[in-house]
Amino acid sequence: MNDKKMMEDAAATLSSYIKIDTTNLPGNEMPAALWLQDQLEGRSITRDIKIYEPLPGRGLLVARVPGTENLKPLMLNHHMDVVAADPAQWTYPPFSGAVADGFVWGRGTIDTKGLGIIFLIALDQLLKEGAGFRRPVVFTAVPDEELGGKNGMHWLVENHLKEIDPEWVWDEGSGGLKGVFGKDLMYAIAVAEKTVYQVKLTATGDPGHGSMPHGNNANVTLLAALQRIADNPRKLRADAAAVLMFKALAPTQKFPASFLLKHLSCPLALAIAGRSLAKDKLTNALFRDTLSINMINAGYQINVIPERAEAMIDCRLLPGTDVEEFRRALDSIIRDERVKVELVHSSAPSGIAPVEGQFYRTVSEIATQHVPGARVFPLLMAGATDGRFWRERGYAAYGFAPFILEREDIGRVHGIDERISLDNLSLGIKTAKDIIKALCG
Repeated sequence: MNDKKMMEDAAATLSSYIKIDTTNLPGNEMPAALWLQDQLEGRSITRDIKIYEPLPGRGLLVARVPGTENLKPLMLNHHMDVVAADPAQWTYPPFSGAVADGFVWGRGTIDTKGLGIIFLIALDQLLKEGAGFRRPVVFTAVPDEELGGKNGMHWLVENHLKEIDPEWVWDEGSGGLKGVFGKDLMYAIAVAEKTVYQVKLTATGDPGHGSMPHGNNANVTLLAALQRIADNPRKLRADAAAVLMFKALAPTQKFPASFLLKHLSCPLALAIAGRSLAKDKLTNALFRDTLSINMINAGYQINVIPERAEAMIDCRLLPGTDVEEFRRALDSIIRDERVKVELVHSSAPSGIAPVEGQFYRTVSEIATQHVPGARVFPLLMAGATDGRFWRERGYAAYGFAPFILEREDIGRVHGIDERISLDNLSLGIKTAKDIIKALCG
């Protein structure tokens, strides 16, 4: 198949995938899992396919392409669920899968149905070209990533880890970045991510009539506690994953920034660079534990003083943070017995996937062959992906999208007019083909 036909096939296939609405909630990923099964079987990629249902309607697909040797598999993962989208704000309806203006448009084109189709077409191309696999390949498509993965990857790992037992997990997480870390094109390979620690604050007080204010209003108590949290950010700290990341980025900067970024493990260098790092929301998040006050709920009538007020805080902790110490520090900032702190959800600390291993080395070499002059660096992710469920158990899990995104593209993820260019689809498939062949051929 020539490049033009391959691109047309990829665009049409992704368009069909986008048309399956898997907005989470409710998800309803089963139709997407069955559609992927049809694709895998219809293209003669494999018939060794299992579809699980962690909850009614929540499909999860595991497909295996056999290898000739007794080696642990390469796992290729993407998630089928997507976040909500308001059609009124989009150029093309978010579930139309429109192919126009050199792009495939729709919710999930980047996050992460596009990655799934890149894996699918890459496998299809390799097998049609007669490539043999020494190492097995496991293709997975999971639900529920956008809401934490409890009914998706977490379920899969808890119930079927030993059956898969991968050598490497290749999942979502950054990729080629243009104009994000300086002018150079940078390929980011995610090797670690921050720990999720989400809490609910509940303040209590005395109810009463709004015409007679008093000093024990639950709203006022809660707001005072939230203000203390906002006024007391955690200290900047250079965690091991961030040190690795910025040491690799240092050569892209001019002196003295290049020197400081190379030596962030030194407290003095961090103190000097910290003023600039803290000004950008991305770098700030990579050098401190963050607390984001995202939901506040209180009151039920304008003339009634409520007896209860609640807030939800999304905390993301650096991989090296002691969770118990963090909780004690949060309690000491709130310092009000009328405010109860309750853990809503937490994840285990993320390990760091090796940067000296075969997967990282292979991806680095092949990505830069396809885009000469590009640089590669290990990424600490501020957000969470399904890769963490494997790293928590000691597996080498990496996040890498084999295409190029600019700042505008990144803003479309979870935003308006999410789309992927046909050129990016082509680049992604060619890059993925070569990586899979190098690791498994």
